[in-house]
Amino acid sequence: MTKKNRLAATGQWFSQLGQAFMLPIAILPVAGLLLGLGGALTNDAAIAAFPVLNQVWLQDILKIMNFAGNAVFSNLALIFSIGLAVGLAKGDKGTAGLAGGVAYLVYTATISGLLQIFNSKNTIDTGVLGAIVIGSVVAYLHNHYRKIQLPQFLGFFGGSRFVPIISSIAAIFIGAIFYLIWPPIQGWLTAAGHAIAQMGSFGSFLYGFLLRLTGAVGLHHTIYPMFWYTALGGTAKVAGKTVVGAQNIFFAQLADPNFHGLFTYGTRFFAGRFATMMFGLPGAALAMYFCLPKANRKQDGGLYLSGGLTSFLTGITEPLEYSFLFVAPWLYVIHSFLDGCSFYFADIMNIRIGNSFSGGLIDYLLFGVLQGKDKTNWPNVLLIGIIWFCLYFVVFTFCIKKFHVNIPGMQETKATVDKENSSTTLTQDNLTTEAGQIITALGGRQNIKTISACATRLRIALNDNSKIDEEVFKTLGSPGILRVAGGVQAIFGAKADLYSQEINDLLSQPASASSAVSAAKDIKPVKPVNNSGEDGYSKCYFTAPVNGTFIPLEQVDDEVFSKKMMGEGYAIEPTSTTIYSPIKGQIISIFATKHALGIKTAAGLEVLLHLGIDTVDLNGKPFTIKVHEGDQVTTSTELAQMDLAQIKDAGKKATVIVAVTNSAEHLTKGRSLVKEQAEVAAQSKVYEVLLK
Repeated sequence: MTKKNRLAATGQWFSQLGQAFMLPIAILPVAGLLLGLGGALTNDAAIAAFPVLNQVWLQDILKIMNFAGNAVFSNLALIFSIGLAVGLAKGDKGTAGLAGGVAYLVYTATISGLLQIFNSKNTIDTGVLGAIVIGSVVAYLHNHYRKIQLPQFLGFFGGSRFVPIISSIAAIFIGAIFYLIWPPIQGWLTAAGHAIAQMGSFGSFLYGFLLRLTGAVGLHHTIYPMFWYTALGGTAKVAGKTVVGAQNIFFAQLADPNFHGLFTYGTRFFAGRFATMMFGLPGAALAMYFCLPKANRKQDGGLYLSGGLTSFLTGITEPLEYSFLFVAPWLYVIHSFLDGCSFYFADIMNIRIGNSFSGGLIDYLLFGVLQGKDKTNWPNVLLIGIIWFCLYFVVFTFCIKKFHVNIPGMQETKATVDKENSSTTLTQDNLTTEAGQIITALGGRQNIKTISACATRLRIALNDNSKIDEEVFKTLGSPGILRVAGGVQAIFGAKADLYSQEINDLLSQPASASSAVSAAKDIKPVKPVNNSGEDGYSKCYFTAPVNGTFIPLEQVDDEVFSKKMMGEGYAIEPTSTTIYSPIKGQIISIFATKHALGIKTAAGLEVLLHLGIDTVDLNGKPFTIKVHEGDQVTTSTELAQMDLAQIKDAGKKATVIVAVTNSAEHLTKGRSLVKEQAEVAAQSKVYEVLLK
């Protein structure tokens, strides 16, 4: 395998991994609210502060909520193991999920058994990290062995039945490995805790930073108990008794009617949470919501808004953090650093608020506001919080847009098309037929490696890209497909997920697939525009779409174009605002963000006219489109108006790019007809291609 292919395969795997995480992540917001509300409103301090809560029926309901939410978070690693196995499986996902659950149970049992056999006093909790390893290994084994044929006397254990067996055996070895490597890791964390306790305010920063960082894989449980319940969190005399541990001291002081002054300095291991959980992460949630394409916000924005609300009310952050952790771990490190800073500032500003469960609004009111400013300095949280909300909003907005972070609901191309929100309702018969047509257009079952969907696109990994019939996708309503290394991405709007599920069902049932793909012969290709061109199909000329300076494609400040990933072409640095068609043909797609149009010629060339670089972020504001899909155009047809000043003010480049996206299939070569950096007039010939 070449380096390029290895990188492509790695990229596909991480893309599939990110999608697989969405299934278990979707459970967390509701579970978080149940756990947070149930836990915070059933403890003795809450009941003492709000006597109205001391109703038997109400407490029973709250306790049930607490148990229900805790059931999810207590078994989060198991849920992730099952979810990953299901998400990464290429077929027969039910078997993969069963194998994932069984393997994780065997894995934890192996570790427990080894601890007992060797009389170890250690406790080992690998959290979500162990689940990721188990889920990934199970998916690998499932995809490779679900169709295995064993000797006849073992035939009953062949096929999908073999997967839970081999997965369980693998889990034993993985458990043994973690048994050996994990105690040293936990030892390092313990040593770090002892050092942090002696470092004052800087130690508070390190505590917050490491707590958040290790929380990514569920290892924070190895850190905070040392400070909450042991002498690392402080030792104090309260009501004549010696109490150790930050949380123990805080609750003892809370229960002592004779206690006056600020609560224990040990609250520095709690107080930094509030600015991040109540203000910072909701700011990040709002930033991620606004970074989504407008067409996707209604469908996908709920994940961020509910995650932000959960964090604000209860301090449970996993629903929101997991939405960007796996697609941009570096962004999670930035988040951890900011959280550490929150602990630092809470320390130096003498915020002394403890908590029962987490750092949300409920604990803030109970253990901050209601206890009085003289004991907690609770107004300081609001001061930091306003700054933290703005800081998180700006940082997340900048990082997501600048580095094109592919959070859930964000397309990699950052564009949606006009037809995405107007897709017709499919009947089951039509869905099956069209899924069969797509399978045929992709070169048949044997050519398809994996197929999945994001909010608007089918994401397809193929063995051979050359076998694709693009006309089928257009006939089914896709405004176009994007060829990527090792596969394609086809835009279908809301129908993408329906197609993905139906196609995977057909691929797992060969007989049904054979029946469905027979419908492909009924597809009628799009009728090409009748335009032979002045030189016939052997040669084709392109004109400048706008007045400006001619630029070879290799010099465009966008690697996707300069490295010709989108095909051969050229660019113009514009000096005027009117955009004309660079060639005679038919408008086949207009992007919802108005920054790009697709044109198809009679010779079969598919031409992308791209207005500006990264202008998709401007949501169409600088552009006025003058044509519609299906219109036939010539080089004298005005396609759009482009506001150069608005683009410049937004910090973007206005470069107009023309690319033949199916160059490999139709072109032998392309060449410039003008000199590099030459001034050209709109509608003048600037580029020539020779057709195959």
